[in-house]
Amino acid sequence: MSALLLALGAGLITLSVWASRRGGTRARSARLMAGLAPVSPEEALLVGEGRYLAVQGSIDAAEAFDDENHRPLVYRRERVLVREDDTWRELERAVRSVQFYITSPSASIEIDADSLGDGLVVIERQWEGSVVELVTLGRTFSDDATSALVTALATSAPTLTARVVLEQISTLDRGTVVGLLHNGRLTAAGAGQPLVLTTLDRRDALRILGSEARGSLAISLLTLAALLAGVLTVGIAIVGLLGEISASVNTTSPSPSQTVSPAGADARNGGVATGPGGLLGLVGALLLPLLIGAGIALVARAGARWRSARTRISE
Repeated sequence: MSALLLALGAGLITLSVWASRRGGTRARSARLMAGLAPVSPEEALLVGEGRYLAVQGSIDAAEAFDDENHRPLVYRRERVLVREDDTWRELERAVRSVQFYITSPSASIEIDADSLGDGLVVIERQWEGSVVELVTLGRTFSDDATSALVTALATSAPTLTARVVLEQISTLDRGTVVGLLHNGRLTAAGAGQPLVLTTLDRRDALRILGSEARGSLAISLLTLAALLAGVLTVGIAIVGLLGEISASVNTTSPSPSQTVSPAGADARNGGVATGPGGLLGLVGALLLPLLIGAGIALVARAGARWRSARTRISE
């Protein structure tokens, strides 16, 4: 039974850790940005190699390209989406970029543009209408398969809502980049640490990124509950295993007809056995409240971090 409880507890802990890492990229980006104080490129280069940090400065590039309004761009991402039930399905993503940097008057750090995903937070330009209207616009798609799919959707579901989202970064912008500084370059890190870039005010970016974090609050609480239940279950299983070991040790101890050592059950020590079995039982009895206390501390710490993150997001 104890082995079964131990396996169940380990499974709950593994599930909670997996679920926490499966959270949305934008929710993780909000937590990371809220917990990091921005530094200048000079400060980052001095102390930041190999660290995940936030760097604030101007956007610059050796060679920019112009948009239709003659703005000097370093990054342009255009996405075509259609609405299916309550979600948006991406049909195409077209990206154009050049090598660009986050700079200050005396230092610059390259940005890994290939790692920019949902961590990009800029002022979006959007067009929205039906799929039929999207076809009527005569838009050119980069992939023939996408063009054929949009045409087929216009025939089979003409009222389906379509959206075109345009996101751009210009050399006229100032930005904050959150990422791992590696070999003088800011990029995404492992363990769920994305590359985040915003050209908005930090508070505005946190409000946008935090919208997904607030929407996943129920999932976060369930994940925390699973983690706590797993820890407590493992604790109970360990106590049970210690009890079973203690019982097996006691079965090999001298029979009642034999003389029992006074040190094993003396009234002066409260009648508590001090042999191997009694010691294991005592350790097990002390371990359970410690595990419960650790679980309570874990919940309190997580709650404090969540309140702190929520306060920063709502600033």
